[in-house]
Order: sequence, then structure tokens, then C-alpha cells
Amino acid sequence: MKKQFNINENTSVYNNYIQPMPALADGKLELASPAYRLCAITINQLFQYIIFLPIYIYSLSALFEAREEEYDSDELTEFLLEWLTLPQTLTIIMITIMALIIFTAWQISWMTKYGQSIGKRMLNIRVIRTNGDNPGFIRNVILREIVYQLIVVIIGTLTLGIGYFVFMLFPAMVFINKWQRRTLQDFLADTIVVKDKTSNKPVTVRIPKR
Repeated sequence: MKKQFNINENTSVYNNYIQPMPALADGKLELASPAYRLCAITINQLFQYIIFLPIYIYSLSALFEAREEEYDSDELTEFLLEWLTLPQTLTIIMITIMALIIFTAWQISWMTKYGQSIGKRMLNIRVIRTNGDNPGFIRNVILREIVYQLIVVIIGTLTLGIGYFVFMLFPAMVFINKWQRRTLQDFLADTIVVKDKTSNKPVTVRIPKR
């Protein structure tokens, strides 16, 4: 009698990735929704845009001034060099650099200590290892961010830019439930992004009687 093949049996390494994670076994945590994860990314990007907004607006004003004067190439070069040495230009550049350093240090500190970027912390979601441990600096910062970005740059360069477009599609992996909504960064660092179930409880607001 032939033995029937059960497709549900754990017969490959691939199936290990779609089994329930030990970190979720106690039922206190759940996978962060795609909406929360994408919103966290958007919040982080907005902070970066705000940091660079003053120098962006200031640079545009200089370009508009140069355009109105209709400088030739030599005059434009002289104008830009003079503009870069202006006290207000140097001040804005220094403020932008300091703000970027503070923002980056803030991000690294929270990502190391809490497993959260600023955006994730605002939405009460965090990165943990698949066994429930805090990924810390090595996995959350080095592997998930720095090493991943290096891979993107190297592959993008070797493929003459085509690789960049491919990597732009990878965030869509958060919609794949059977992979525990893990992106390439998560597989690289052995992490998942979760939300505390207790944070989903409705908040009761008491209105004092008059």
C-alpha cells in the first residue's frame, strides 16, 4: 500500500519560516499590522524631511535669486561659492548637521534599548528576535539597517541601478502573513515586528458629571 504524502508535514527548511514564532507563543504579543509598519516608516521619513526643510527652502531662495539675475556659468559659480561662505548659510548648515546627529543618536539609542525607532515607538510597535529577545544594537542597527543598506547599494551598483527598483518592492513583504510579515531585513537579523495586545484594549474616558 502506497504511503500518502502529507503536504502539511514539516519536511523542509522553508516550512520552518512559516511556523508560529516562539516570541508569540504566550499570546501577549501579535504581529504588527502592515499599516502600522508602513506608518512608522513614514513618520521616520517625515522627521528627516523636517530636519532638511530649512536648508532646502534656503537653497531654493538662492537658486531663484541666481535665476533672476541670469548669470552665465562663471558668474553662477562665483555666486554659489560666495553664497556658501555667507554666515547665515554656514549657520543653517551647522544647525542641520547638529539636528541630524541628534536625530540619528536618538534613533540608535531607542532601537538598541527598546527595539523601536521613533516612528515605531509612537505607534507602540517594536522589533524583537524570533525567540522574544531584544535584538539590541548588533541585530537592530548593524544587521537590519547598515548591512541591509550596504547590500542594497552593492547590488544596485552591480546591476546598474536595476537592483534598486527590486529592493523597492521588498517592503511589500509585510503583507505576506505566512512569512510572519517579515521583510528581507527581518530575515537577515532573525527578527519580527510586534505589537503588545494589551495596547489594543479600548480606553475608557470618564466624563465628570456637572
